[in-house]
Amino acid sequence: MNILSFEFLVFIMAVLIVYYVLPLKLRWLALLAGSAVFVSMSGWAGAAHMTVIALCAWLGGLALSALKQREKQLRKGGDEGSGERASACVTRQKLLLAFVLIIDIGAMVFIKYEPAVAAWMNGLTKGKQMIPVWELAVPLGLSYFTFQSAGWLIDIYRGKAQAQRNPLKAWLFVGYFPQLAQGPISTWKELGEQLLTGHRLEPVQFVSGFQLMLWGYFKKMVIADRLAPTTAALLGETGSMPGWMVLGGVVLYMLRLYADFSGGMDVARGISRMLGIELPENFRRPFFSKSVAEYWRRWHITLGAWFRSYLMYPLTTSHAGIALGRRASKVFGKKTGRVIPTALATLLIFVLIGMWHSANWNALVYGAYFGLVMAASILLQPLWKKMNSAFHLQGEKAGVKAFCMARTWVLVLAAQFFAFTSSPRQGLSLLKQSFVNWDFSHFAEQMTAIMSVREWVIAGIAMAVLLLTDILCERGIDLCGRLAKAHIWVRWPVLLLLLMAILIFGMYGVGYDSTAFMYTQF
Repeated sequence: MNILSFEFLVFIMAVLIVYYVLPLKLRWLALLAGSAVFVSMSGWAGAAHMTVIALCAWLGGLALSALKQREKQLRKGGDEGSGERASACVTRQKLLLAFVLIIDIGAMVFIKYEPAVAAWMNGLTKGKQMIPVWELAVPLGLSYFTFQSAGWLIDIYRGKAQAQRNPLKAWLFVGYFPQLAQGPISTWKELGEQLLTGHRLEPVQFVSGFQLMLWGYFKKMVIADRLAPTTAALLGETGSMPGWMVLGGVVLYMLRLYADFSGGMDVARGISRMLGIELPENFRRPFFSKSVAEYWRRWHITLGAWFRSYLMYPLTTSHAGIALGRRASKVFGKKTGRVIPTALATLLIFVLIGMWHSANWNALVYGAYFGLVMAASILLQPLWKKMNSAFHLQGEKAGVKAFCMARTWVLVLAAQFFAFTSSPRQGLSLLKQSFVNWDFSHFAEQMTAIMSVREWVIAGIAMAVLLLTDILCERGIDLCGRLAKAHIWVRWPVLLLLLMAILIFGMYGVGYDSTAFMYTQF
């Protein structure tokens, strides 16, 4: 079911009605039924895959919980041999966790990467098909429910989350429908208890969620889908395209991706808020970042948090990470040696994030680029501090902020040449082309060849509205909260205006091939 469709809006209305009609203790059943319908309508194969993953998480969580309870009893016993039996119990926990995670994450890796790896391996054998290519359908929200279930299991192992005896409640946490299309990736602490606790209808919260959902549709349908032709033009005939047009197209691609991805998040968070559930924020105005590190703390927040919590910190605090830090300290000195494990773990994480995006070489280049930038930033931090002090790039002055944001934009923009192209050669070609042939003599003709003047005007005004909104939010103004509490004669004209803008200027209807959300199949 496409969340941009009219059928989805009817579906949401039905879920809301059933949810608030049921008694508080039974309202989680409305979420369960709604999620089951949504997942089933998105494809039976994907529904079966997600159900298997949810069952593995449920059974694995119960087994881990039982082993942890047994370990506590043995440690309290104090009799001879109880310590050894407790250690053996810990070993079984680790083996069980590893086994379930291999099933969970291994299934995702196989579905996403087997066709590409098989094709590459068969290419090395000069066309002989040595490995079969399994063209399996990618389940809706594959990465999101995979990472969420894996994180839940790790948290149970760490003692930060509880296992669920009811398999339906476990399935609901893994397959909660608003977050399947785009995320976010939630922990049990952030989401689990909210799903199982019935929420009363709060008018202000309900209106705030409706506003947020409309805002997400505005960003997606009015801005992101309208900018789609710019990306198509860049991937088409670019030989005679001037450099300013290539560079401008990549900038618009960044804005399109932001409007598309964050718009999807707003829809998911808005629907959840109308149900009384608060999903974690996934975007926090990333283009106001003053460094690449800050950019990644603002962009796809929950994905970065997942990799930091479940991969980076365990790597840097492991015996191998500590030993590497000690050895590096002897060679490079204490200050540099202490951060080398963090820098290497950061590089590895961004390579994996790049590979998560897609099974091609560009994704690897994309991840490695950001990994190297972040690792260099960590290793050279003392030098950056000295340079910032020498050039007076410290403090909260407007000029300093503007410079730092522009610098971050340049570093982030360079990676986008590989984000939407199909090969490193094509990405490098476009990057090179952006520096040459800055001829504006045919500006009007070239711009209207991509989109009509009317479309450019609509896109420009919509992006200006988005920029103004983000500026106000960046200054700490809670526009959504204020509008939800505003007088009815202020609130509803604004909402009607936003709704009319979506209906009049949104990209939809007969003959329109919706691009859906760009991160739906991740």
